[in-house]
Amino acid sequence: MLGIGAVVTLAVLGLFPVAVVAAAALVPLVMVTYLYDVDLYEDEPLRVYALTLAWGTAAGAAMGLFLRATVESDPLGPGPDATFIVLRGVAVPLLSVALMLVGPLVLLPYRRFNDVLDGASFGATSAVAFVGAQVVAQSIDLFGAGLRPGGDSLLWIARLLTHGVALPLVTAGAVGAICGALWLRYQAPVRDRTRLGPLGAPVVAFLAGASLFVAATLALLLLREILALVVVTALALVALIWLRMVIHLGLLQESMEIPVGDAIVCTNCHHTTLTHTFCGNCGVALRALPKDARHPGAVTPAGP
Repeated sequence: MLGIGAVVTLAVLGLFPVAVVAAAALVPLVMVTYLYDVDLYEDEPLRVYALTLAWGTAAGAAMGLFLRATVESDPLGPGPDATFIVLRGVAVPLLSVALMLVGPLVLLPYRRFNDVLDGASFGATSAVAFVGAQVVAQSIDLFGAGLRPGGDSLLWIARLLTHGVALPLVTAGAVGAICGALWLRYQAPVRDRTRLGPLGAPVVAFLAGASLFVAATLALLLLREILALVVVTALALVALIWLRMVIHLGLLQESMEIPVGDAIVCTNCHHTTLTHTFCGNCGVALRALPKDARHPGAVTPAGP
């Protein structure tokens, strides 16, 4: 919320170029910080971070520059024509989703990353980096207009929240869930492959995830700024609920691999629980807590 508040404040002050950079970095920064804090990348965080983030950033920047040079501007007339809508609203999002998947797919053959949760995290990280870099690349002209280029602050706030928060969440949920389905099909135990129903099939997951991104892109093209923000936010909620289903399955898979450890005090409910995946009292995922709180020696054991 502090990050969103900072973006809104910058927009109110008219510092739109600075606000664009802040908005583009907001969701990737929050996601990477969270994944690092819960140690989701396990044994080799630096290499995995470098691959997922670097690929997403490079591919997103390239796509942004391509759109800026080719199909970014609407044709002359009262609105975009059918050809522009199909190209910019359907073909480009489909290509973008495919590009977001390339980096995570490089990691798919590695048995070290054999959980659905691994695939979901790789996909989500690549996706948010892609969208953030694309937004910055498409805004190059804005950076040459000075710190206060002018414009309606309310409309700018809507644009910034749409492109910097809602749209990255759509892609994080959709691409993370697609990667989760790929990991479920090719890495997970056979017993788990039907746990997500039809959405556990990679082809179905790709079509569903790509449809979410296409719908969000069409909303940006065809709707006014505030209405587009409402629609894309609704799509983000759908995508995050889907991703949450995938993450839940991944956590269940990991719980079967982790031995029960020593007693600790849960920092969420302050009751004693055994070191494992979830607190036995309040049910919070212990890996979602800060690393220090999950280390048996870093908390005070419960008394007799």
